[in-house]
Amino acid sequence: MSKKLRSRYGLTKAPFTKEVPTDELYLHPQAEQAVELLRATIDGRSSAAVTGESGTGKTFTFRALEAQLPTGACRVTYIHNSTVNLRDFYRQLGQALGIEPKATPSALFHKITSQIEDIAQQKTRPVLVIDEAHLLPVEVLGHLHILLNYHRDSKSLLSLLLLGLPALRDRLARNTLSSLGARLPVRIHLTPLAAPQVGEYLRHRMRSAGCSEDVFAEDAVLLITEAAGGVMRKIDVLASASLDVACDGRSKLVDAAVVAEAVKRCHEAIG
Repeated sequence: MSKKLRSRYGLTKAPFTKEVPTDELYLHPQAEQAVELLRATIDGRSSAAVTGESGTGKTFTFRALEAQLPTGACRVTYIHNSTVNLRDFYRQLGQALGIEPKATPSALFHKITSQIEDIAQQKTRPVLVIDEAHLLPVEVLGHLHILLNYHRDSKSLLSLLLLGLPALRDRLARNTLSSLGARLPVRIHLTPLAAPQVGEYLRHRMRSAGCSEDVFAEDAVLLITEAAGGVMRKIDVLASASLDVACDGRSKLVDAAVVAEAVKRCHEAIG
């Protein structure tokens, strides 16, 4: 962030970076509802799938959820490398759980399930979160329902949260994955933000960065919403570029003309 930008808007830090502390996350109504539903899912010892287009806030929602979980109540294991075969999937899951490598896949699987049972017996809820789950090979997706099977499928010890693009919904609907689909009763689909939410988001991010003024005019909010498609990741890029354009001029206000110029500058990033 330039000194000029910092000085003009009274900023203490870059307002539209992805490095946002959890206590400064903007929970728009849809995200807030998703977090509440996921908390209820974990409390109910169930599992869920969260889908949405890239940049609509799936991982953001998970971060907000994790921050709200009572300390010590859950053991959350997060995996984001989904382009692996079944053997490597269990290897990375074992590593995440602190399990030493085993000679055979069956021995590793047995150790992982035993570890999950041990965690549950300590009155701690095991939660496995798999990001980019739409990239999981069919052999991995087809095996996950076995990972959820304890005591002859009479107990639910592990909560599984799958995060992925809309393609994940289509994959879970296949007959070959019906066993897994039946074990994911909670389905959440995140959609892009509408203009009023975009306006609130922009104001929230600017206030969190130290600016107490309303910088983005109403016509600017409408154009940002249209150009970014309501996708938060693209909104961040366009809003940041808009501030730079405004800084090159004399006015603090970001209006539609400023956003139009910013769109030209970053069209490849938001296209």
